[in-house]
Amino acid sequence: MTTLWRRRALAAVAVGVCSAVLAACGGPNLSPASKKAAKLTSTSDLAALVKTARSEGTLTVYTAIQADQMKGWTAAFTKKYGVKVKILRLSSATLGTTFQTQQQAGRNKADVLETSNLSQLEGFRRQKWIAHYTPQAADLYPGDRVVPGYLYPLYQSNGGVAWNTKTTPAAVQRELAADPWNALLDPALKGKIMLISPSNGGSGMAYYANLVYNLGSQYGWSYLEKLAKQKPAITDSIASISQQVSAGTYYATDFGEESIFGPLAAEGAPVRFSSLSRMNATQFMQAIPSSAPHPAAARLWSEWTATLAGQQAMTKSTGGESSAKGWTDNTSYADEPWYRPVAQPWLEWRTDPRLQDDKLQTFLKKWNSVFGVQS
Repeated sequence: MTTLWRRRALAAVAVGVCSAVLAACGGPNLSPASKKAAKLTSTSDLAALVKTARSEGTLTVYTAIQADQMKGWTAAFTKKYGVKVKILRLSSATLGTTFQTQQQAGRNKADVLETSNLSQLEGFRRQKWIAHYTPQAADLYPGDRVVPGYLYPLYQSNGGVAWNTKTTPAAVQRELAADPWNALLDPALKGKIMLISPSNGGSGMAYYANLVYNLGSQYGWSYLEKLAKQKPAITDSIASISQQVSAGTYYATDFGEESIFGPLAAEGAPVRFSSLSRMNATQFMQAIPSSAPHPAAARLWSEWTATLAGQQAMTKSTGGESSAKGWTDNTSYADEPWYRPVAQPWLEWRTDPRLQDDKLQTFLKKWNSVFGVQS
């Protein structure tokens, strides 16, 4: 067992600049400080941007990515540019509420927002709380992964069902590897499953939406009713899931994200994961608030993270996949003999009309009813 995994199990679980045209970096949505930063952001003056970012001294990132997964990535940025990075890690739902409250009070503290909740970021954009900018490396990304001028992709993590290889009976492990969803209904797992609450944000909800809307003829609500009879523990904490399953307190989880359990397995944790196609996938996105307290540092971070160098540093640290052209898979678990990539990742849930507004609330209300959760 490696030292890094011990810490995770116990604790939780190239470079470009903005477009030369001012409109690509700024516009009427920017704070005075951001407008000043935008003037320094030209294709011929990276040195000025770096100098200003260093004078700001720090960068604050509000993120739904696990803190442990951010460390190597932010360290690479600090080493290259000398700008320290502060991380506030929150669930997608809490991140949105926190940012909105601060924004409405005129006290925003976030320089960068990172979340898998696309509709949340789109809502902020409509409120004009997101700065307009286009990274130099924007052309590296497929058109369906970006909101041009505002939102750009970080990493993708595919869903899976994960389990502990020490506490889960061998026969059940074979079932989980071959047919993970049905294997969760094995009587040996009753009271030993930890589920993610769909209210934690988009990625948690997508697991159940996939079962209901894409795989409904095979699973659907009737399957979820059977899963509820397994008396699972329910949490909105991703860290708790990785910790509890790694420790063997709970044997299995439906929230077996590749980017979480893949690195843990590669580091020596007694965990595995398996998935089926079609399978939900999570795409983290990034945006700069119009009122970023450190606008130059925010732009420097956003520009670097969009490059191949920044993407390679990100995926090495997070365990996710990049959609950038030219990216080489450097995830720690890619060569594990038991690993099988998802053949048909489902990202469309992010804009699925059945999972928006009142329809989403109806979906969540029904899930709560099935699992006996008070809303």
